[in-house]
Amino acid sequence: MDNIVLKIPKKSEYMSTIRLTTSALANLNGFNIDEISDIKVIISEICTFFIKSIHEDTEDFEINYQVYQDKIIVSVSDLNKGQITEKSSLNDDMSIMIIESLSDNYNYDLDNKTITFEKIKL
Repeated sequence: MDNIVLKIPKKSEYMSTIRLTTSALANLNGFNIDEISDIKVIISEICTFFIKSIHEDTEDFEINYQVYQDKIIVSVSDLNKGQITEKSSLNDDMSIMIIESLSDNYNYDLDNKTITFEKIKL
């Protein structure tokens, strides 16, 4: 297993960098184009959810990639002090539904401001 950690500013301008890094790691691991597309959508939804839910942006995103031979596990944490309220999470149910439908497994941890997903290679 390879472990890659990316700390990147929590700004929408860096979304393409996050998507490119994520797709490159999935491509290196042999995921097909449809799986890579799903992974890019998932990571975008997670980052967008945090950008909309926690308005503080003085701290970075921390994205941890665990790359296995047959799967990738990605954990996104918002390192800012703000909290995710129930109201903001309810407003973004669509993001959670997209993450749930495209990933093979996911964990949504509001208290620690972390969302983790797993995608298994076909």
